Amino acid sequence: MNIYAEVHLGVRQALLANCQPSEVKRIHSKPEALSQCRKWLATQYPKAELVPAVSTSRAVQIAKAEGLLEEHAGSAAIGSKLAGQLYGVQVLFENIEDDPNNVTRFFVISKQSAKPSADDKTSIMFTTPDKPGALVSVLRVFQDAEINLSHIDKRPSGRTNWEYTFFIDALGHRDSERMAGAIEAARALCSDLVVLGSYPRAQRVL
Repeated sequence: MNIYAEVHLGVRQALLANCQPSEVKRIHSKPEALSQCRKWLATQYPKAELVPAVSTSRAVQIAKAEGLLEEHAGSAAIGSKLAGQLYGVQVLFENIEDDPNNVTRFFVISKQSAKPSADDKTSIMFTTPDKPGALVSVLRVFQDAEINLSHIDKRPSGRTNWEYTFFIDALGHRDSERMAGAIEAARALCSDLVVLGSYPRAQRVL
C-alpha cells in the first residue's frame, strides 16, 4: 500500500443535536475538534460538559443514542454536516470553528504507486539509533542532495520507551535519481526506514 495522493480539506465544524440549543448540556467530540472550537464553546456553552470521543462520527452517534435513551438528555456533538445527515442528527449551528482557515490533510491510499508529475512529494517514516546527532545525520543527507523537506514530525514508536518514529515530507518523487540516492543514504543511517509513497502535491483546499 502507498500514499497515492493528498487532499487538503477546510475544517468546517457544526454543533449537532436532536434537541433545542438551550437544552444542550453535554457535547461529545474528538479532542482535536473540541480544541478547534474552544473559543466558541467558552462563549456559547461555558457550562456544558465536554466529553472526548474517538472520532467526530462516533460522537454524533453517541449524541443520537443518548437522545433516544433519555428525552431531555441534552446531548450534542461537534462534527460535520455530513455526519449529521448520515446519522439523522440535526444541525444547530454551522461553522463554529475558531479558525476559518484551518485545514486538515488526508491521504488517498492505493496498491498502485503514483507516477511522477511536475510537482511531487515523498513521505518517509524512519527511526534512528539512540546516539548523539543521529537525526541530524539523516536530515543532512537530504540537505546535501539539495532536497527540500516541507514537513517533519515525530511520534512515540510504541515499541521502546523514549524511542521515536520520525515522519518527513521531501519535495520530489522517489523515482528521481536524486531522491532515490538520498533515501538509500538515509536508510544506511537509520534503524528502520519506510517510504510511505510519492504523490502529486495538493494544489488547492477543498
